[in-house]
Amino acid sequence: MGKIITVNFRGDTLFGFEAEDGVYVALKPIVEAMGMKWEGQRQRVSRDPILSEGTCIMQVPFGRGGEQKTLCLKLELINGWLFTVDSNRIKDEHVRERVLTYQRECYAVLAEHFLQGSKPEREPVQVSGVPNSVRVRMVAETRRSFGCKQAQELWFKLNLPVVPSMHGSPDHADLFDFPVLTSSPT
Repeated sequence: MGKIITVNFRGDTLFGFEAEDGVYVALKPIVEAMGMKWEGQRQRVSRDPILSEGTCIMQVPFGRGGEQKTLCLKLELINGWLFTVDSNRIKDEHVRERVLTYQRECYAVLAEHFLQGSKPEREPVQVSGVPNSVRVRMVAETRRSFGCKQAQELWFKLNLPVVPSMHGSPDHADLFDFPVLTSSPT
């Protein structure tokens, strides 16, 4: 097992692993974070001819009670697996909303990948005299309306406080865009 990559996605900690042939993502933490049953999703991945090709079992140091083996899926196949989940068949409203949230973010990341560089840059945001509390609300609304990456860009353009780990951390890769911005400066 290579380097462990952690990603904070909407308050859930997700894990990936660097291997010689790419990055693999532990599926069970994602399934549990969405509130779905693990066994059904494990079977879904195993039945799919493409997804099953991109799986591996890795020993993870953070399992309940110590090291455990977990099923991992290649990073580039995660969105394919998520799109096989039919949210209309999920009865629990909370679980359905969590699944839809993950799917929306994957759609946004995929669209951004194809549209990258095709949109002209816009003028920088000018908000002199606006208190940080209002700026943070602007970032939160941007995240809800446009996504994580746009919210992160706005955070920096509004000159809100930053810490070194907010600048291009390789541990956050592009698993599901960028981590949720939860700090609330005054």
